[in-house]
Amino acid sequence: MSLRPLFEAAGGRLLELPVLYAADPFLETAGEDIRRRMFVTEGPSGERLALRPDFTIPVCLHHLASGAPSGRYFYEGLVFRRHDRGATERAETGFEVIGEGERSAVDAELVAMAVEGVRRTGLAEMRMRIGDIGLFTALLAALDLPPAWRQRLRRAFGAEAKMQALLSRLAAGEANGARPALPPELAEAAAAHDAAALAEKLAERFEAEGYQPYAGRGPEEIAARFLEQQALYEASVGPEKVRVLEAFLAMETAPQALGERLEEFRRAHGVDLSQAGARLARRLAKLQRRREGLDIVFSAGFGRPLDYYTGLVFDIRERASGRVAAGGGRYDRLLEMLGAEAPIPAAGFTIELGSSGQSAEAAR
Repeated sequence: MSLRPLFEAAGGRLLELPVLYAADPFLETAGEDIRRRMFVTEGPSGERLALRPDFTIPVCLHHLASGAPSGRYFYEGLVFRRHDRGATERAETGFEVIGEGERSAVDAELVAMAVEGVRRTGLAEMRMRIGDIGLFTALLAALDLPPAWRQRLRRAFGAEAKMQALLSRLAAGEANGARPALPPELAEAAAAHDAAALAEKLAERFEAEGYQPYAGRGPEEIAARFLEQQALYEASVGPEKVRVLEAFLAMETAPQALGERLEEFRRAHGVDLSQAGARLARRLAKLQRRREGLDIVFSAGFGRPLDYYTGLVFDIRERASGRVAAGGGRYDRLLEMLGAEAPIPAAGFTIELGSSGQSAEAAR
């Protein structure tokens, strides 16, 4: 069953995208989950190149190069990532909407389209999980956490093991931990919180030791990450705030009961998330009207482990096995991260079609 008619009926245009890209846009925007799974090599001029690890960033790069104010795009093809199990080549198809400002309507349309697309691949019994990074960001702001911890927790959202490790560390009172030892010339720059000086010293050491930048992070990023880690050692989070975070992340409810659960959360913990919750509730109400019998649960701790997501996120799983069939969400800051002069609203989803043994053409 082809998904092309479904996507074309929604106004999508098929993109034929390259397989090989400059690695930096992925390394700088997608986060650790994709970074550690990418296949990176060196180009003829020493530039870092990568096999396409996902389609969202290539679609956004295409949109920016086109100069169009808005666009609807779909794609089919292979992505290349290391996995704990299974093939490194996987066939995917998906749909992206860029530049359309009716966010709640677009979100509801995309979720409904993803459900129909998964049905057309042959999966009938599905369960959808929905989360919202915006709601978690509102919680971090309301708790007035130190900036370094706010950034670290935001980055860990959606990575369950990483988030649990951070909360366990905070709950045990180990926020400050043991400071890493540095050579004297690096320690001086780090103590002064001087990112430029630290990067310069690192670059000198890399050159002396024959470090190849394309094989990992460059000195500027390493310096920034080290100073961020140092800020974590210098800050602390009280146990009462850890308990609030744990209570929020454990929250699961039917979409229609979200408002009631957030009010219970406010009464129990003194944190008012009603403004961010109202925006999410409007989206969920539209999803409810288009659910067509689909089992939907809102999970406050659910996110997608990519740095560019900003709002509603979802995945669709096979009810019996739990296998992920599709996932996506809203990523309003990605195009700005890739060079746009102003924020551009964007959202989309990907449907997995199988490993390299099942090509995109075969799955159509």
